[in-house]
Amino acid sequence: MSVPRPAKLDLPFQTEEEILDLVAQFEGCRWPYERWTHRAHLAVAAVYLSRHSFPEALNRIRDSIQAYNRTCGDPDGYHETITVVFLTLIYNFLAAHSEPRSLTATVAELFAHFNPESPLTYYSPERLSSPAAKQHWVEPDLKPLRLIP
Repeated sequence: MSVPRPAKLDLPFQTEEEILDLVAQFEGCRWPYERWTHRAHLAVAAVYLSRHSFPEALNRIRDSIQAYNRTCGDPDGYHETITVVFLTLIYNFLAAHSEPRSLTATVAELFAHFNPESPLTYYSPERLSSPAAKQHWVEPDLKPLRLIP
């Protein structure tokens, strides 16, 4: 029997300190689950990519999401392909938009540019929702996705 989850509460970040607090609480598995939204995922990815190489950011976000999900009672919630897709999209976006801006503005831009359905530009719903795609990286079947150096 699954436990009902509270409704998600998606609030825009007003300051860089809020975003950095999110990252610290998320890494400590203390971020409220109802606040673990698409926007929060994007914010963590932006911070990790600003501090680490792509491979290290991917390892950190993968490990952190899995630990957070286990702590919050959602041990099967992690999806490897979606994580890699979004980290790649965010990395490419940041590389193409390198003008200086605040972390708060960056997260707002990412949220405006990428929605939870963005991976469907590259994947059919069947391929993206497959057990294989959830467990490990699966190549896109609609359009190639490449990391821009």
